[in-house]
Amino acid sequence: MRFSLRAWCLVLMAVALIFSPGVMPGARAQIITNGGFESGSTGWSFTGGSAVTAGNILTPAHSGNFYATLATGGGTITQSVNVPTAGTYQLQFFLAPAVSLSLGTLNFSVTIGGVTTNLTYAVTVIGLGGYNLYTVTATLSAGLTNLVFTNLPGTLTAPLRLDDVSLTQIPGPVPGIGMLSYLVVILFGLLLGRKRLRIMFLRLKSVYLGHDR
Repeated sequence: MRFSLRAWCLVLMAVALIFSPGVMPGARAQIITNGGFESGSTGWSFTGGSAVTAGNILTPAHSGNFYATLATGGGTITQSVNVPTAGTYQLQFFLAPAVSLSLGTLNFSVTIGGVTTNLTYAVTVIGLGGYNLYTVTATLSAGLTNLVFTNLPGTLTAPLRLDDVSLTQIPGPVPGIGMLSYLVVILFGLLLGRKRLRIMFLRLKSVYLGHDR
């Protein structure tokens, strides 16, 4: 069976649209090791009494069976991350207090790529608080960089539960693929044919001249 010119145009237009930047998403590979702490301390180091903790009814993990406790008094949780390519990355994690006996604000920080971001958790109910999702955007160079969570001192302090840590690259435009957008326009013209294009052009011209009077 032989394809006509218009059939081939339709096929090529479909391919161009599928692989155009607006349709084709970039890859978002997870580069954190053991982000949910389900493999114990694998990939992580702890100081100041911080450790992997088994969840229970009162203090559950965000997902799975384990989370990491970020101890009071400057406790830290650290991972040396191997960044595959330079670019903009999105760090996300879930955090909640273990137990808080007072209302107020808990302070902690995240350091990645040598940049420290100070964050807070607002305690509005005495006792246990639910998990909040935090997002930090960082520009990273290729190679090893340290990711460090620190429980900061303050008027109110409490052990913090950390879980489901992820670090993914924010995809940028794919080089060269944008040319396919122009291919769509050209193929559309071929599909319509010269006669129809001429008719469309004359109609647009008449509309333009009509508005110009």
